[in-house]
Amino acid sequence: MPETIDGLLVAGRCISCDAIAGNTMRLIVPCLVSGQAAGVAAALAAQEGIAPRDVPVDALRSALRAQGAWLG
Repeated sequence: MPETIDGLLVAGRCISCDAIAGNTMRLIVPCLVSGQAAGVAAALAAQEGIAPRDVPVDALRSALRAQGAWLG
């Protein structure tokens, strides 16, 4: 399980969610954007020398916005 393995990020169709969200998450666009978020989180973690779980959410959001991601 991903939550028990440090450094493992899961994106796309592999993420865990309820049945209603799962119907949407199987589409291509949500798979792409969750992959982008996982990649950015991994890059930020590597830059800071921290585990991905310790990446500040605000830093992740800022980096995604800088790439043009729409976060709602």
